[in-house]
Amino acid sequence: MEFEISDLNKSEELEKRIMITCSFNHSKCSFKQGRILSIKNTNISFIEPHKVDITYKSKKLLLIYFDKNNLFLYNRTVPIDIKKLDALLKAVKSSIV
Repeated sequence: MEFEISDLNKSEELEKRIMITCSFNHSKCSFKQGRILSIKNTNISFIEPHKVDITYKSKKLLLIYFDKNNLFLYNRTVPIDIKKLDALLKAVKSSIV
């Protein structure tokens, strides 16, 4: 079996909005590029989403996204948008302080 690996297209606009939201809430974020893994000569492929690790003091959040319209908290069962992310980070901050 041979695999073909290609990068998933990133949304620079979404990443910038996440970075701004994190900076307003004094959180650190790091991004990991998503990939598409395809098995050659088949129609089988796997999509590894982009990952965002957000850290505030000892608390960590994991976001995944496929494109600017599909942002999730932890896994694909918890959709989230930037406003909810901001509210969540503020709640985390207030629970620690």
